[in-house]
Amino acid sequence: MSKPLPLYLFCLLLIGKISAQPSNSTASSYNEGIKLKKAEKYNEALIAFKDAIEKEPNYADALYEAGWLSNELKEYGDAINYLQKANQLKPSATIFFELAYAYNNYGKKDEAKENYRKALELYPKYYDAYKNLGDIFFDEGNYASALNFFKKYFDVTKTPDNYYYYKAGQCSNILKDYADAVLYLEKYNPHAQKDFAKKYVEIGYAHYMIGYNDDAISAYQKALEANPIYGPALRGMADVYYNNLQDYKKALEYFNLALQYDEENSRDYYYKAGWIYVEQQKYNQAIEVLQKASDNDPRDVGSKEGLGYAYYMLNRYNDAITQYNKAIELGSQSKFSYYYKGLCYVALFQKENVMEVYSQLKAISKEDAGKLLKELKQKEKEMKALARVSKKQENIKNQP
Repeated sequence: MSKPLPLYLFCLLLIGKISAQPSNSTASSYNEGIKLKKAEKYNEALIAFKDAIEKEPNYADALYEAGWLSNELKEYGDAINYLQKANQLKPSATIFFELAYAYNNYGKKDEAKENYRKALELYPKYYDAYKNLGDIFFDEGNYASALNFFKKYFDVTKTPDNYYYYKAGQCSNILKDYADAVLYLEKYNPHAQKDFAKKYVEIGYAHYMIGYNDDAISAYQKALEANPIYGPALRGMADVYYNNLQDYKKALEYFNLALQYDEENSRDYYYKAGWIYVEQQKYNQAIEVLQKASDNDPRDVGSKEGLGYAYYMLNRYNDAITQYNKAIELGSQSKFSYYYKGLCYVALFQKENVMEVYSQLKAISKEDAGKLLKELKQKEKEMKALARVSKKQENIKNQP
């Protein structure tokens, strides 16, 4: 029996076996692959590296190059296989990074995160790993983690991809860190007009949420200078005027522009526009837009109530009752709908229907029920007075 080798000699031999210089034939295939890779002939280069691997299956450098090329050729499953083998033989931050990239594009996000983190353990200044981790968390909607990695990315590189200031600003807005959002977004220097508009919409939103209305309007105006029909900017202006300044006339102007140029993303504004028309006593216009709001969201109670009120003010009582019935079906505690439905029956002088609504409303709001009953009594007095006048006129007519 041969004497076993000392452990340290065994380790040296093992390392030598893994890292041994390739044969001339293997080296020739590898060098040809490198040449083709530099010429960006990736398919031919991959064939050369595969030939080197076939000759020397433990050739870590060739495995890495094959993995890198597979990533470039979007053959991510193959890239994972090559890079895992390379990593077992010769682990490095670069291999972990490429492996993470392959996993990410292969749809295995957890494995991608793990390998990016391993790359950073070996090389803490691997800024693209921070950036890519931020992208993964951003796409997942985990904006706090995304922002954390974007910050680290900014810390370790002097020349960050400028677009990531925009993404950091987006994260900050979503996380309600509006002052930070503005700081990041001001560092973003887009070139395309569409990106310029996007930048100032985000800045406008941050100022709007803080309550800096003049700054918000200024930012949205800059966005509209870059793109006069940009829906998010038009909606942003509308929100400032509607929610913060209560300037409904100006808000309506931007509601209508948003609906004209970006209806698909602005349909919620039909509802607000409808109620502004109601306030302006433009009931036919209110009906037109509130009907669209109702069609867009059949379960929305507010649009049904708005339609009912507009019909009521136009003395179209049966149409109003139809809308209030729909609202009541969707929200049984809608005292507004019960009250105005009752008023419609009062106007039609349908006492039994009024009393039925009165009983239902009383369970919800005794105060409103009392008002409804008072309206009915007033209507009864008017009808009695009208009857007396009518009878008197009839008697005069019938006198010889």
